[in-house]
Amino acid sequence: MNGKVQGIIICGVVAASLAGMLVFLNATDKDKNKKEESSAADTVSSAAEMEHYIVLEKGEEEIVSIKAENENGGFTLDKPASGKSSWTVEEIVSVNQNSAMKESMISDCGNLEASKIAEEDAKELSKYGLEEPRASFEVGYTDGTSKKILVGDVAPDSKYTYIKLEDDSTVYMILGTRIADMLKGAKDFANLSLIEKPVNNEDWPEYGKEIITRSDWDYQVVFENDPNEDSSMLSSQVISEPIFSYLNITGSSNVTHGMWGLTAARCEAVAPTDEQLAEYGIDEPRCVVSLKGEDYDYTLKVGGESYSEAAEGETPVLEGYYCTLNGVPGSNAVYVIAEASLPWVTFKIEDVTSNLITSNYLVDLANMSVTIDGKETLFEMTTNGGSNDKDENGKAADVTSVKADGKELDIDNYKDLYQFIMSCPTNEICFEDPEGEPAVIIKQVRKDGGEDVIELYKDTSRRYIFKHNGKTSYRIQGTWVDSLKTNVENLKNGKKIDVNY
Repeated sequence: MNGKVQGIIICGVVAASLAGMLVFLNATDKDKNKKEESSAADTVSSAAEMEHYIVLEKGEEEIVSIKAENENGGFTLDKPASGKSSWTVEEIVSVNQNSAMKESMISDCGNLEASKIAEEDAKELSKYGLEEPRASFEVGYTDGTSKKILVGDVAPDSKYTYIKLEDDSTVYMILGTRIADMLKGAKDFANLSLIEKPVNNEDWPEYGKEIITRSDWDYQVVFENDPNEDSSMLSSQVISEPIFSYLNITGSSNVTHGMWGLTAARCEAVAPTDEQLAEYGIDEPRCVVSLKGEDYDYTLKVGGESYSEAAEGETPVLEGYYCTLNGVPGSNAVYVIAEASLPWVTFKIEDVTSNLITSNYLVDLANMSVTIDGKETLFEMTTNGGSNDKDENGKAADVTSVKADGKELDIDNYKDLYQFIMSCPTNEICFEDPEGEPAVIIKQVRKDGGEDVIELYKDTSRRYIFKHNGKTSYRIQGTWVDSLKTNVENLKNGKKIDVNY
């Protein structure tokens, strides 16, 4: 029984015997005493819980090496006198290493403390899993000495693990988190952040060219900067092969910029041999992503699928794909990268293209022409500014007049026609070059002298092939072309534009 509580009870009995008339105790005093007793008991319990036992007496500044042996292969961490400025896991010198993990481990081994003593002068080491320890680690010091610690079973209180010094009979209980790194293999210390993602907008490099090759495609997809330098599209990149198209930023940003910030789930093999590359499917990759620009040249190869281990009767879960990355110093390894971080493996062109056929704002055009069956209609415009201009009241620039064949046209109807053209239903990708002459030509000429030319070629009775600036890109519905012809005449005759087709 708690010593303080015992004293209170004894004093109470003596006082009752001597007085013989104690009939009342102040309830408030009772409550106060109980709180004091409880607080004292908690303090004793907390102090016992916080008690520590020194296992390794030397501090981290005296450590020169750590060598671990375990079921995961172990590792050797040292700081050789050869001039290396940082701690190095010797088994994985060809890859960048996780500095935080290494520094944390060195810190944990300095003045290593256990939380409890399980048994002093232990004879039956088997009950602690120390007769045949599952792991061990040896810490070397600047004075040439070393200490080896054996790692046994997890204690019944699972936050603790049994350990002992090889040359001592005392068994300690240490927090499992203090020695968790000693149970890892060398590959676990690889840095899994493969390409850094810029934090600030001004830190992003100039975009170069991204080329994607896939085993399920008979073509390559190429992304590069929009040739229209004054583009107002949210995405500054376009698809230039196998079609030409502007991009929607929601669907395309992870495809065009996903290499920056690329992170692996784990390192599978360091300095892989040709045999290992074949084993992981890298010799015949399902996908290759090349991203090249000023001061960077990355090549990501995506090989076979990696599945989690599953118990008998359970279905393995896809963890990701085996990958290699060239162009980043210290990445000579096979990594497993999560499927969510590899959009290039599964994306479709239709997922990333814009639903607008060009990037031109109407107020940035000098004119637009529509030629149907050889007959051209030229729409000449005037505006009070461009897409970046506002008047003194903050109002955006607008079209002030539009003419065709010398005749003034309704501006709102013209805007509706432009919107109808811009929303051409380009949802079917087409790579087949058309034959013959175009049935329809739409030309948008910008004030800066640039232009976009759309050509529509008759394909079947219900389809036209769509070429953008000479590049075959889509197959569209013939009903849209029929509506375009009608709407051009409607505009010229002062009628409303019909957006249906």
